[in-house]
Amino acid sequence: MTFKQKLIAMQIYIHTVFIVGLWVLPVSYTIPTIIVCHIIWVGFCGTVFLHRVVTHKNSINPIIEHILLMLSTVGCVSSAIAWAGSHRKHHRYSDTVQDPHSPLVLGKFRAYWQLSTVDSDIIRYVPELTRKRWYVIQHKYYFSILGILHILVIMSLPFKLYWALLVCPAFLMWFIGSVVNCFGHNVNGPKNNIALSIITAGEGTHKNHHLTPANPNFNHWSDWGYAIFKLIKAK
Repeated sequence: MTFKQKLIAMQIYIHTVFIVGLWVLPVSYTIPTIIVCHIIWVGFCGTVFLHRVVTHKNSINPIIEHILLMLSTVGCVSSAIAWAGSHRKHHRYSDTVQDPHSPLVLGKFRAYWQLSTVDSDIIRYVPELTRKRWYVIQHKYYFSILGILHILVIMSLPFKLYWALLVCPAFLMWFIGSVVNCFGHNVNGPKNNIALSIITAGEGTHKNHHLTPANPNFNHWSDWGYAIFKLIKAK
């Protein structure tokens, strides 16, 4: 199986177990868990670390960077190298047949699962990351790390903790990222959706971001991801 095929298979499993958790666990447990996971993995790991820091080369405190690299692994949205490479390719070829997740080209279903990403094509977009030891280790052993982690937690902790620590973060990171991919573009290109921006830590202000991709500030009050970035940015 390719890297992408393994990732999709893992996420189909994650989506299934997430729904099971919603069914069998009490709302008094699932709702607070979703809120906390949303802040940590969508806010810190997703929109700030993978997107603004790794992909668009904005610096944060190096200790926090390594912590978020480890936490983002749990998110099961691919290694930082693969995620950044795919997103840089998206910016270069936005809404063309070479865009790895354009809903205009692929349709929303395929864009949600990001089925067009070409594994062998991604590394050339992130040459500087291939010189960072821990990024390379995470990429090389990504599924081994995830597999061991899931097995250990399943064997040692009750289902509700497994759901909270590994399943909920992975579902939310994939779901939010893919929803932005699916609804952040229309026939006119990137668009802003303020309701989506509030939910996604600013990612819904997609047109603003595409106008100045390297800017960690998406220039809208709904961009609470930028508030997180300012807390941890390099001094």
